Amino acid sequence: MTTKVAIVTGGNRGLGFQIVKGLCQKFDGAVYLTSRSEERGQKAVQDLEDLGLHPRFHVLDVTSEESVEDFASFIKANHNGIDVLVNNAGVLDFDKSVSSYEEAKKLLDTNFYSLLKISQHLHPMLTNTARVVNISSDWGLLSNIRKQIWLDTLIKDNLTVDEILQFVSDFLQAAKNGRNAFFSFAGHYGDYKVSKVALSALTFVQQREYNKQGKDISVNCVHPGFVKTDMTKGMGDFTPERGARAPLYLALEAPQTLKGTFLWHDCHKVNWDD
Repeated sequence: MTTKVAIVTGGNRGLGFQIVKGLCQKFDGAVYLTSRSEERGQKAVQDLEDLGLHPRFHVLDVTSEESVEDFASFIKANHNGIDVLVNNAGVLDFDKSVSSYEEAKKLLDTNFYSLLKISQHLHPMLTNTARVVNISSDWGLLSNIRKQIWLDTLIKDNLTVDEILQFVSDFLQAAKNGRNAFFSFAGHYGDYKVSKVALSALTFVQQREYNKQGKDISVNCVHPGFVKTDMTKGMGDFTPERGARAPLYLALEAPQTLKGTFLWHDCHKVNWDD
């Protein structure tokens, strides 16, 4: 019998760790905890094994094309496909609300551009009923953007990946132009907001493409809540375990007909573009 496969990026701590834990408890198949650090990843695996759970580990730096290719080759050599893919890896410097161009580019490399690498190398292995879960944020709602041209563009039914890339490029140009230009695009933490708005928009574009191809793949994004993690300096409303509830719902329990949606932390759909 073919072993099903679930993959979580950035799974060594915080929200990602709790998603891996939940999958290990309920998913009937192999669960891969991935992390760019082998040491931290193996430590997380050991922590779960101490609880009687058995995740598998593989190094994965989502910002590295070579690393993504290597992981894709490993999965292809050892499995017949991917059934659940949770794109959780993300960064945010909570101490810096206005970033330099270099800092903004580094954040976007992790939070958004990585999804394109993953789409290129891992999506071809998605099974016909696979579930892709993209971790977004309430800062990933379209209303966080202040530029009317992008408010009008990103809600188009025929939005393209190239247009999303142009949106991100325009923001990076604003970041290059200094603090005022950075702030005028999306306010404080504009780089994080842009990364999550772009991630959400990409979710809907990818779902439309799979629908056109006649595949039963579901691609959804989710706001897990304001989760207390190292990234948020311990601030937040929810524990990581509570934050994992909606992502795990999408990965395991939601009807397969739930596609191309923005899900709130309490598992109800919201209008991304309100």
